[in-house]
Amino acid sequence: MPRRNWVGGIVVLAALCLLGTNPCAAEDTKPMIDVEVVSSGSSVAAVRKKALADLPLDKVTADWRPKVDEITKNVSLFRHMPTLKFVSEPEVYNFFLAHPDVAVSLWRVMDISTFEMWQTGPTGYEADSHDGSSGTIEVLHSSAERQLVMCEGSFKSPLLLKPIKARTLLHLQPTFQKAADGQTTVTHSLDMYVSFPSQPVDITAKLISPVSHAMADRNFREVSLWVAMMNVGMIQQPGWIEQLAGKMDGVLEVHRSQLLKLALQTNIAARKRELQRQAGNRELSLDEVMAVLRKAAQDGTAAKEGAVRAGGEQIKGELRVEPASAQRMP
Repeated sequence: MPRRNWVGGIVVLAALCLLGTNPCAAEDTKPMIDVEVVSSGSSVAAVRKKALADLPLDKVTADWRPKVDEITKNVSLFRHMPTLKFVSEPEVYNFFLAHPDVAVSLWRVMDISTFEMWQTGPTGYEADSHDGSSGTIEVLHSSAERQLVMCEGSFKSPLLLKPIKARTLLHLQPTFQKAADGQTTVTHSLDMYVSFPSQPVDITAKLISPVSHAMADRNFREVSLWVAMMNVGMIQQPGWIEQLAGKMDGVLEVHRSQLLKLALQTNIAARKRELQRQAGNRELSLDEVMAVLRKAAQDGTAAKEGAVRAGGEQIKGELRVEPASAQRMP
């Protein structure tokens, strides 16, 4: 696990709260794992002013509004992270957005991270990064166009007389666009506001903000890359996803079942897209569609028999899934 300073630890805790044969595509149309930087991150005053104006504060309930106002009026660190673009089906992206504890559990299975998160209520979570940073996460608003999340965290260390506390507000805005080949690209941006109640901590945080900003940008990219990777995994090898799901812990059983169903549906949809691409404007027959379903079932059975490795290292010799140049995500 990479070492982090205490500000970085809390920022990362917040940022993360929020990834033989080609069975579904022709040999020349393999899905790609890549994240395009549409625009760079920024922390300048003009960007911060616009971001504050764009916050959906009218969607925040009266119970949470005082805490949100306290953060926005006392911002120690602000970052508009890079706007990123990558291929992912909306259902895959939205599933992990709605169930971040599932994503975090998969990271542990894949030996990407030791980060832990568990659901405590309909919109609430607790988290522990095991580096001294821990806290709670509350989804204040969620819609197709945006999600607003508040995190309250603290950092403990034997070197500190008392824990360092912070509150963070995250505003995620995704958009989806379907390409000519039927695949969907996601373009999303994330605004982050961190508030430290201690004045000495606030001053120190601002002094080392370039380091914290770079760390937040990198983590946002790596999480995006992981989602793109999981999208490809579901398209090419839903059986591999099934093996990963079988090793998850700390999640509701219903969410495990939903993950398996999503992987199968994503795989079948990709097969049908490729079949339709080959057929052109011709309408697919019932036999052709049924053949897609039978092939998906056969591949799922093969995966259960051990044809696919579950460690996240490789998918049947074709798809490398090491995130961000083989660096581990914090």
